[in-house]
Amino acid sequence: MKYKEGVRAFLKRDFSVFTARSGQRKADLVKGPIDRFKGIKINKRIEYAKNITACIIKAIKACSEKSRKILTGVYIFDKPNRVVITDVGYKQSRYYDLKHIAIDEFMENFAKIQKEMNLNPSFKLIK
Repeated sequence: MKYKEGVRAFLKRDFSVFTARSGQRKADLVKGPIDRFKGIKINKRIEYAKNITACIIKAIKACSEKSRKILTGVYIFDKPNRVVITDVGYKQSRYYDLKHIAIDEFMENFAKIQKEMNLNPSFKLIK
């Protein structure tokens, strides 16, 4: 059974859960996923979390540079929007327009990479 998950809630809440379950730290994921379970037998839950985490990172990296900066700042480094606005150098109204574009890009990339990785998640990201 599939359920619909709001993309912002997924990135704010569930991303942290999947990252922790997969033995990762969100800030380390900017460089790429690290396999902390080498040589250790892992269960299906950990394997699923590793795959979802990898899919999220690939989806963010597939975004445009502006979108990547926004998504990385807000959802990986957990910076408040006001700090990310300063980091990217846009006015507040333009920043929020770009954030909406970034979310849309992420959702498209996530769905595409999900299919490429042959992942069958129990959720579908929606806006």
